[in-house]
Amino acid sequence: MGKYTSQVKQRESARITGVNPIMKGLGCFIMIIVPVVSYGAAMLLVNYGIGQRWPIPIEWLGTPQFYPWLWKSGGLAYLLGFLQTQTNLYANSVFALGIAVVIVGFMAIFFGYLYRFLGPSEYGPLDVPPIRAKVKRYKR
Repeated sequence: MGKYTSQVKQRESARITGVNPIMKGLGCFIMIIVPVVSYGAAMLLVNYGIGQRWPIPIEWLGTPQFYPWLWKSGGLAYLLGFLQTQTNLYANSVFALGIAVVIVGFMAIFFGYLYRFLGPSEYGPLDVPPIRAKVKRYKR
């Protein structure tokens, strides 16, 4: 037995050391849903904006054109062929990125408030809350 060891067994704490599996599943679900919803909303918004004559740059509209040397490989050729069928791909991508940023921002605020109200206590069992003392203003 060493100098700094003890025969008393350390009691294991019942602390949760990982992320709840439900939260992992929710995060995975959100990573799939947010881009799909934002791209769908961007398609609707771009089409509405074209009809209402919004100042969308003309370079963003139309179908994308790719270089012919990119068509040589099999899987990449299929992907680029699919992308060439998409109208207003650049405008949809830019709008989708903006919509995704807004959605994720609102979700961060929502989950922050949710954690504040439903999360664990601010103080642990060994913490002492701050002193509530009335301090008088110093006057000479």
